[in-house]
Amino acid sequence: MASLIAAIGLTFLCFGASAAEADRAIDPVFAPGLAILKQVTGTIESRPDRSQTDWKPNLQLLIGVQAVEASKQTVGFVELTTLRPPPTSAEGQLWRPALQTNTFGWSNTNETPVVSHEASFISTLYPVRVRVFDVTGRKLKEGQTTLPWGVLTNGLADLCRLSLELSVHKNRSAANEPLGNKSIRVTAGESSPHPEDFDRLAQSLGGGFIWLMTMLQQIQTEPAVHDLWKKAHCAFRLPELRTMAVSVVTGDFALSVQPRLDEVSPAGSDPTEKTGPEQYRLPVDLNSGTRNLTRAELIVGPATGAEMLLGGIRSIRATHPLKPQQQFFVQVLATGTVREEP
Repeated sequence: MASLIAAIGLTFLCFGASAAEADRAIDPVFAPGLAILKQVTGTIESRPDRSQTDWKPNLQLLIGVQAVEASKQTVGFVELTTLRPPPTSAEGQLWRPALQTNTFGWSNTNETPVVSHEASFISTLYPVRVRVFDVTGRKLKEGQTTLPWGVLTNGLADLCRLSLELSVHKNRSAANEPLGNKSIRVTAGESSPHPEDFDRLAQSLGGGFIWLMTMLQQIQTEPAVHDLWKKAHCAFRLPELRTMAVSVVTGDFALSVQPRLDEVSPAGSDPTEKTGPEQYRLPVDLNSGTRNLTRAELIVGPATGAEMLLGGIRSIRATHPLKPQQQFFVQVLATGTVREEP
């Protein structure tokens, strides 16, 4: 469970700029190691093509990770690279990406009588190489996993846009079921003049957060990142022992992700582009029952190219609910391509 809790800290900020532009946007703590990392990984840095949304191999993200606990600070790096899949599967059949199906339910209280809806979302999983480096750019571990490509609806950026555009952020909506479950349910607390507006928001919420949970669950299964995720504990208040014991027995993590849609706000344009797409701040709580484990702020925007691996998430800063000086922050430092290994 610790790995799953810690995985929520996987986060990302700035995309596709020249080295000079990116260096002005990234946290200075990452700058010395980043210069070495680009050489070690053979980064071919480029701006993302805003029209490119199809999966292809050799797309790369370089990510900086910072954990702060009192006076102690830990810094490291992660590289994600899309891989060319094998021509055939282990069974000798033509290779196809794995599919994962999740359901999302919501009750529209703006309809009379109240109507329950359910939608199914299918995630397409592609192979991704994961490499972990220390602060000096020295490779520590390497592994491979599969991550969802693309978004299931229009993504978290559209969720934020809709919540502001439709003023539905006044209606507190929450994903109330455990994070480990395959199904989530949301409800609205106030009436809206247009029931179909809430349905659009609910579908965007479902698709965005199912994608997010799929990505986090997939990447935390890769052993190469386990040590790194443990660093995120500084930003989390662990569940009560009784809850943890029940989780071990039942396999139910009893975790819920609650987006605070009433606090969504514009975050401006992409700082690496002169006229970049709009970004949004999306506050999120990770809870165990009534116990808040961490509060996080996501920066989200439209995704393209290698950004599709993250569904448009630009950053998440997780903060301990009782010790605000303890934080876990990860930032995408560069995006581009790498040459395919022979």
